[in-house]
Amino acid sequence: MRKTVITAGNILTPLGDLDSTWQGLLAGRSGLRVQGLGAGGMNFPLGFIEGLEGDVGSLGRQESLFSHLVEQMPKIPSSTALFCATTKAAVDELSLETEAAEGQPWQIAESLAQRLGICGEVKTVSAACVSSLVAMIQGAMAIQSGKCDRALVIGFDLLSEFVVSGFASLKGLSQELPKPYDKERSGLALADGAGWALLAAEEVLGDDEERLACMENWGMSCDATHITAPCRNGSGLGRLLEQITNQCVVKIGGINGHGTATVYNDAMELVAFGRLTENTIPLCSVKGSLGHSLAAAGIIEAMLSVKSLKHQLLPPTVGLKEPEETCLRLSGLKPLPLLYPSVLTCNSGFGGINAGLLLTPA
Repeated sequence: MRKTVITAGNILTPLGDLDSTWQGLLAGRSGLRVQGLGAGGMNFPLGFIEGLEGDVGSLGRQESLFSHLVEQMPKIPSSTALFCATTKAAVDELSLETEAAEGQPWQIAESLAQRLGICGEVKTVSAACVSSLVAMIQGAMAIQSGKCDRALVIGFDLLSEFVVSGFASLKGLSQELPKPYDKERSGLALADGAGWALLAAEEVLGDDEERLACMENWGMSCDATHITAPCRNGSGLGRLLEQITNQCVVKIGGINGHGTATVYNDAMELVAFGRLTENTIPLCSVKGSLGHSLAAAGIIEAMLSVKSLKHQLLPPTVGLKEPEETCLRLSGLKPLPLLYPSVLTCNSGFGGINAGLLLTPA
């Protein structure tokens, strides 16, 4: 089968683009600030991408985000397939008294394809917090099967009153900065986030084209235990890990986990990851610094994992002070070296859906 290579990509987070975010993580910085939005004026840690125009949750802010993303991109061949991932898009537009709200999830992919001059296959993926990682996997599968030679994956979500109020009603938000994998973790923080990755079949790349990482293997699963809570014994994530490790001889050098800082998600991950043969694998979460950007989390963490491959280390887990008991090595105040030249990045979402991607040097 054809190998899929990541040839280019970038992100936007509360700490900036990919390089700025990576440096911020290594320095232990947080892009989150406690402030009010929705939910009756309660204050929560939130992360905003700087420099965006328009009101929170609006079409104008979303269009501003797209302009920033497009500025990062090289010229995209028109035959490229497009996989776009979001959960809510400009959801606050629905609260306005207009006949037809614009900027909604089902409208985004076609709009971006027109903006970029893409004539290839166009798909939208909306699968909760694994959306953009699933989109990357679908892009790799399309390349692997010969349906396309190149795929552009775009994942994004923006803070909105609708989403903040919804998570507040679920009692899922922390009122202090999040603490992934910490014994005292009390909830997640929401944030803006976006990213893109250009994928290609290795055989079609020219000598002058960059090769950032190889999408070595992947897996997807769903435990379907509860509408929001994960299976306590990590059954879905465990099956995903079996898919990846049973079909691949590459050893896992480090894990960029979902690590939302909610009680049950983090506990579930530690159980599932702890079953791996080499259970001293280093593990980190970037959400203590960047917050949870829902559909964008997967592509942001995948591109940060590309950075981990390049530098052979996992960034610190910002906010982690008293690690939960585990056989894994949790990154806290300092980065941790990879055991091997490979990184597994995983995400989990509502409905029990899980996705994982193993990256190796290209």
